[in-house]
Amino acid sequence: MTATMASPDTTIVLITGANQGIGFEIAKKLATEHKDYHVIMTGRRKQPLEEAVSSLKSRGLSVEPLILDVTSDASITAAVSHVSSTHGRLDVLINNAGISEHAFDNIPDISPRQKWAIILDTNVTSVAMVTDAFIPLMEKSAKVKRIVMMGSVMGSLTCRADKGHHCHVDTYTAYCASKTALNMLSLHYVIRFEKAEGEDGDGKGWKVNVCCPGYCSTNLNKFQGLKSVEEGAVNAVRLATMGGEGETGSYSAKEGRIPW
Repeated sequence: MTATMASPDTTIVLITGANQGIGFEIAKKLATEHKDYHVIMTGRRKQPLEEAVSSLKSRGLSVEPLILDVTSDASITAAVSHVSSTHGRLDVLINNAGISEHAFDNIPDISPRQKWAIILDTNVTSVAMVTDAFIPLMEKSAKVKRIVMMGSVMGSLTCRADKGHHCHVDTYTAYCASKTALNMLSLHYVIRFEKAEGEDGDGKGWKVNVCCPGYCSTNLNKFQGLKSVEEGAVNAVRLATMGGEGETGSYSAKEGRIPW
């Protein structure tokens, strides 16, 4: 599949891990409800990605596939090069790709240390690498620049410490720790772009927010979630489409703000 050059009025969005689950649903909702948005759907494997993209293109939606393994520096570099040569800029980045302990259910010989390393690399380090790599292209955007980090309420220290909260559990230890770390990483970008606005900046140039989709039924939790992916995409799409009046530095779900 080849991409079609988008017009200057089109908003260019890139979503990591968009061939399935919440990432796919975000792509579908964005392209369906916002006809002036062009969505670059990325994934590690060519066939599942192209099948996902084809299913949306058959509906007349403006999407394109792009191979991107967030854990590979070479793959990130190639993806940036493609977006640069094809579109010349990026307006919205949605860091959706992530894994949990369930990724190792069928790998019996992997050690606990290896599991931790892979989860943290995928959910935190790789998000930083992807974001840093695409920031120069986002700086070329004349639109409100939006970065959406797909987090989880399970990463909230406040909720985790609350004995009455459903997050007060002793499971998904590495996943939860990675989402707490993602919150801190996200605040790094919030502060960085506050400075980019100037000493008295109003934050209208950049919007960086953490989105919890909720406990949705996806491969991440072996389809044990209680919410649909359609519900999980709602807040991410809101954050990806808001204008200069929208918030930055927030941590929220569809139901409202989440305490850090």
